[in-house]
Amino acid sequence: MSDAFEAADVPALRRDTLTWLTDGRGFGFHAQMSRSAGSMLGRPDLDGNPAVMRAYAELVCEQETRALRDAELYYVTAEMTRIVRAAAADLPAFVPAEGDFPSAAGLIVFESPLAEYRRPENDISAMIVEGRVVMDFRDQPYEDTRVVAATWSPCTMRGSWEHGGVWMGFYTSRALMLERILDDRVRDDLRPTLGPLVPDNECGIKYVKPAEREHQEELLRAHDQPGYTSHWAKYLMATLLLMRQPLTYQRTEPIRRGLRRQLERSGLPAGPVQILDARPRRYTTVPRDQEAEDQPEEDTSRKLSVRFPVRGFWRQQWYPSRGLHRPKWIAEHWRGPDDAPIAHPERVRVLRSHPAQPNQETDHG
Repeated sequence: MSDAFEAADVPALRRDTLTWLTDGRGFGFHAQMSRSAGSMLGRPDLDGNPAVMRAYAELVCEQETRALRDAELYYVTAEMTRIVRAAAADLPAFVPAEGDFPSAAGLIVFESPLAEYRRPENDISAMIVEGRVVMDFRDQPYEDTRVVAATWSPCTMRGSWEHGGVWMGFYTSRALMLERILDDRVRDDLRPTLGPLVPDNECGIKYVKPAEREHQEELLRAHDQPGYTSHWAKYLMATLLLMRQPLTYQRTEPIRRGLRRQLERSGLPAGPVQILDARPRRYTTVPRDQEAEDQPEEDTSRKLSVRFPVRGFWRQQWYPSRGLHRPKWIAEHWRGPDDAPIAHPERVRVLRSHPAQPNQETDHG
């Protein structure tokens, strides 16, 4: 990703996105993009209603403004993002709780995209301005969405969520959004109407009582597909879960002096950016008395005579102090006695066509 953000960019990204949200440009953008606001609020019959679109734009701007003003700042390196994406693919969707977040509100920026989604463009095939084609989907009838930043913050959906909840906003970059504009003049006209981070979508998840958690998690898992923002939320949650584990190396980077003074004059936080990076990959040996904990389904009475690597996996860990289960990432490790020979299982995948079944019609053309 040639125009990737760096950790030093994050404080200015917060400032400039806040300015965009509060000077009228953000409201105009969200009002125009909120055609599905009715569905987002549980009233699909109101999709496209101008009053509903304006009300939803107001809600989004208010929520994102609070999130960014109060946010702790985080940055994830490309190497750590690759680990997150691989781990998140196997993570079951779950209902987050307040204690799953490292801070009440946060802005997290990724060096490479956290999530990518190819969204079909069903409405238009091309865009023409003053006789010039400025966007052309005829040979590429889809839009590539690449999430490079996200926010989270507490949300009550204006008092309608009894136990509160969490609001997550997902952003792409202005550079990625403008790269599809073919006409230089239109691109130059559009650039100042956008902030450096461009909202793509958002996801609100309400907190529920323990008795309701299973039902809500069933709904989340039913929609655990790239086209749903709850799927993107799962990738964000995987990032925050892995932050707590030894495979993640955290360090801080102070804000540059000149920018720090600007932020202080504007009344914005000027704390450091927390950088999440991957520790050097290495296998660790797990003692045999812990093997049953890592792989509880195996027969622990069987004695291993070889050592072999185990790929990382998620385990549902019970946290008594919080009274709930949470996925815990078990990093790759070696199993077996330290002095045993190493076994490297080799897998061969055979691709073959299935023979025609009896009574199955076969086209001999």
